[in-house]
Amino acid sequence: MPSMNVPKDWDGKSNYNFGKFDARCRFFQKMMIEQGVAGSYVTDIVKERGKPRKPTKTEIQKWLPFLLKEIEIIQPKVIIILGKRTYEASFKLFVKPSIFKEIKVDYVFHYSQQGAKTNVEVEQRFAEVVRKYKQID
Repeated sequence: MPSMNVPKDWDGKSNYNFGKFDARCRFFQKMMIEQGVAGSYVTDIVKERGKPRKPTKTEIQKWLPFLLKEIEIIQPKVIIILGKRTYEASFKLFVKPSIFKEIKVDYVFHYSQQGAKTNVEVEQRFAEVVRKYKQID
């Protein structure tokens, strides 16, 4: 089940986060393994930017063609957005109108939401959404 990750974490040193695995990333990987979706495609709507924040309309528009090309290549049946705010403020407004209606879209709590949500809440929502769409594969 392909998963689209929006947005990316900032490592404090560069605009790229490739190869950085902290406790939050390991938590996300653990959830993916436990739910049988390890190996799913994970990407970001905005491919580079500074500190974590809501991406600007200009940034989204700049990177949208790249995301749409990824979607065209991967041909997902389901796209799972990491973060309800990201879904509401970015994906729903800018990306969803540009993808095929047949692609199912949902969100899970972002795995870095410690404090706002407990790990149990994050894991429960993740498991619920994966189970909901797993039969589509």
